[in-house]
Amino acid sequence: MWGAKTIMREGEERATLVEDHALPLPSYLSYLLYQTEQHRRAMAADLLARHGLTFAKWVAMISLRRFGDLSMTRLAKLAATDRTTLTRSIDSLIADGLVQRETSTTDRRIVVIRLTEIGRALLAKIRAEIRPLNHDVCANLTPEEQTAMARSLQKMLGGLIAEPDWKDDVLAFSAPAPLAAV
Repeated sequence: MWGAKTIMREGEERATLVEDHALPLPSYLSYLLYQTEQHRRAMAADLLARHGLTFAKWVAMISLRRFGDLSMTRLAKLAATDRTTLTRSIDSLIADGLVQRETSTTDRRIVVIRLTEIGRALLAKIRAEIRPLNHDVCANLTPEEQTAMARSLQKMLGGLIAEPDWKDDVLAFSAPAPLAAV
């Protein structure tokens, strides 16, 4: 005795549920970006853990490799990391001998963070291991699709960064961005 209630098959029920909760395209893009990065990050975290690093520590180290010696403020911006997480990461990296904290040679009031040779060697080892993972992430995209996606993501990210000097550094591709004053 189902009365006036219509019995739906499983697929129809799911389609109705999805329609009721469909995201507008910009929200769906954000959702896809988030899910993609979370899955990639989980894969990378496993690899990094084998080297005693967290994702946050690795991001700080690759930012230092790319941009050179940096103040904590600039490193936080370029690594897109909050200062509290960054401070904990840097303290741990210093204890492990992978980075060092020094006074700026140009302004004694500024403290800069620098990769050590041990840190550089570890990054080179990780780079060789992580490249196949990054290749796998993009394996279903043609080179043309990868280029188009990079351009689209640069536009999206560029629209989110208000400061022109940070934007230029963050969006720079292929070669290290020119070093600015720390």
